Amino acid sequence: MPSEDEQKPIVNCHIHTFTLDHVPQKFLPLGLTKVLQTKRRGLAKWLGKGLTWVNPFSDRDRFSRFADFLLTSAGRTQQEIFQEVQCFYPTGSKFIVLPMDMAFMHAGEPKVAIGDQHNELANLALQGDGALLPFVAVDPRRYSSGQDILEDAKVWFDQKHVSGERIFRGVKLYPPQGYSCADPIFHHLFDFCQSQKLPIMTHCSRGGVHTREFPMRTRQVQVEALTDPDVYRDVCRKFPQLKVCLAHFGGDDDWGKYFKEPESREKAGIDATASERSKMNWLSKIIQMIEHDEFDNLYTDISYTIFNVEDHLSTLSVFLRGSAKLRSRVLFGSDYYMTHKEKFDERYLSMRLRHELGEEIFDEIARKNPHDFLN
Repeated sequence: MPSEDEQKPIVNCHIHTFTLDHVPQKFLPLGLTKVLQTKRRGLAKWLGKGLTWVNPFSDRDRFSRFADFLLTSAGRTQQEIFQEVQCFYPTGSKFIVLPMDMAFMHAGEPKVAIGDQHNELANLALQGDGALLPFVAVDPRRYSSGQDILEDAKVWFDQKHVSGERIFRGVKLYPPQGYSCADPIFHHLFDFCQSQKLPIMTHCSRGGVHTREFPMRTRQVQVEALTDPDVYRDVCRKFPQLKVCLAHFGGDDDWGKYFKEPESREKAGIDATASERSKMNWLSKIIQMIEHDEFDNLYTDISYTIFNVEDHLSTLSVFLRGSAKLRSRVLFGSDYYMTHKEKFDERYLSMRLRHELGEEIFDEIARKNPHDFLN
């Protein structure tokens, strides 16, 4: 029998339930998106397995990501995906569900609009037992002004459970799609979220789904300029009570750089020039910012990055044991179902984390900190 502690609910602060119907028509190559949106799940499975063999020596390349996406989302609903992830966690666990607005990544229109994606999540939250905590996905290019962004967001935030609690619990931003969170167009939204204690979750790693607006030869550099942790220095200073989570703790690549490129661990001043700070890996930047006195409401989560357990779990343990401030600002998240192709499931990940971190620290990042983040 599982122990009583093992059965205690936790909060997974970073999962996805969007499906193939929510991505642009040109998201997959060779017109495959439109073909697979016919709900032919058998074809999706066959194609996904084929893509995994394009490079059989790597499970982290682009084709493997496509394969994972196909195998998990094609021909399925958000409800089916959410019910699947719930099976990995103790009864009563809660999940921050992060929708994606990909209409402006220059890859065509999604089959299902972001408003419909939000509506479906709202209905699932209303039908459930409080386990599903959706955020509102915002892309500023959908609006003509910051006031328009705010008014649209309020439509979702005004939706309530019978208890009076909001259905939508925060804002999801995804700068690699081609915008910066430092854009003043966000100021009305950020001011509202600060006053209403609604947190922001923003993508902060070099990987993920990138816009195709920029030329291929400069795309990575341009996207990283939008996503760099330093973007949030001014945001956090202008809105000091706004809770902001830099998702993925800098990302797998920068955790690797921490050891492969020792010079990247050398900290430049928090307000040093862009050239000086460009030498720092993003892991080092995020730790420095969280521990700085000015950024008391800055968080990070370990989603996706921590699935590379052999390389990163011991390092995470040392970081968290060494700094009470950092430990109080790290959130447990998995990035399901982007992690579906990994060698083990989410249940194993959470138990491995408990073993490595110990019950006290695990309880802090998987229970206490998420509740503080969500107010």
